Amino acid sequence: MRFDTSRFLAALPYLGLALALLLSTWAFVRSDRYRQETDEILNQTYEIQWRATQVRERLVRVHGYIRLADEAGKLDPDINRQMALVSVNIAQLLALPYLQHFFPQKDIELLENVRRTVEQNVAPVVEAGSNYADALDHMTNLEQDMYEISSATVDHSTTLQETAQIDIAASRNWFMFAIALGLVAIFYLITHQRHAYVSRRDRHMRSFASLFAHMTRSRVTALRLFLEGTGSEQPPREEMLKAARSAANELESINDGLLKIAFLQRDSHVLPLAKLLLDLKDRDDIVQLSVDSEAGTQAVPATQFQLVLSELVQNALTAVENTDRPSVVVKASVVHRPIFRRNVLFLEVADNGVGMTPEVLRKAKTPFFSTRAGNHVGLGLTGCSQMVATLNGRLFIDSKPGAGTVVKVRIPIGAK
Repeated sequence: MRFDTSRFLAALPYLGLALALLLSTWAFVRSDRYRQETDEILNQTYEIQWRATQVRERLVRVHGYIRLADEAGKLDPDINRQMALVSVNIAQLLALPYLQHFFPQKDIELLENVRRTVEQNVAPVVEAGSNYADALDHMTNLEQDMYEISSATVDHSTTLQETAQIDIAASRNWFMFAIALGLVAIFYLITHQRHAYVSRRDRHMRSFASLFAHMTRSRVTALRLFLEGTGSEQPPREEMLKAARSAANELESINDGLLKIAFLQRDSHVLPLAKLLLDLKDRDDIVQLSVDSEAGTQAVPATQFQLVLSELVQNALTAVENTDRPSVVVKASVVHRPIFRRNVLFLEVADNGVGMTPEVLRKAKTPFFSTRAGNHVGLGLTGCSQMVATLNGRLFIDSKPGAGTVVKVRIPIGAK
């Protein structure tokens, strides 16, 4: 299967816009998550520092009570409550589930050692009411340990906050990149659409020129042969005059039809599809119609559809001229596509005529190709294909020798 570069380039800006949207959404979600993590880190840091400060304050009070007792010989009764609060705050601090995110194992062991020292070394001295000097030595070490623990908490929380800020900045950069990518995609899309519009306009003009040449070449040739024959001494024969008049009339008919094509955008005349199809019924009832109700009431551009349908039906009638039981079936239906908020009109002209060989089928939509030479005055399959293209539709041909021909037309229409 051949890779279609033009389709990929046409879809590329939309893919860029989708990628930009995904990137911006992802960056916004990540930035918001990092912001929440930063707030959570700040709250956790505040709680740890508050509890550590409580421990330090209680230790300072216990230290002061012991120093006064060592100098005055009398111990303040509040010391027991302060030591109990030290143990309680340390226990609550150790019970925090996120403590390991801030404290390394060494600091946790140091914190446990503070509680153990208070309970096993300081409390017995207070209960005994003597030998306060040993307790003072322990209290000095405990205060130093708590200072180190508090400092480690501040340092670690600062590191976590800086890491979170870096992540937020990275997400912000991704967000800016997504915006830039979206802008590039939008500008590319605008440029691509302008180029596509110019290319489509040029293609239509070339198609119109080739269509005109395709339909007038044989008639001009017939008129030239007639003029060359008038130079002889004998007057032109009646059949030559008749052929010349017929060619002139055909050229006028072609010009009238092509003028309608040239001013398609100015032609706002619309008719129900059923009315146009009924006009195609022939006298011998060879043409059969199969039109659903919705397709029959669908308003369509009268000039374009009449030219296309007339050509397709006339081709089918020509193909079944030598068939024992000629049959031409014209079908019309509407397919709903709610996802794209548009419908598609399907037309089908099928006959049981002679069909086309693979070589003829391959050339059927080629400009200037015809199997009827100068006897053809219609658009031709080339003109039909180009006419359908101006309606943003596509034309498909399926034919086999002896099995007939099926021409399918698919044209998008607005959803009702």
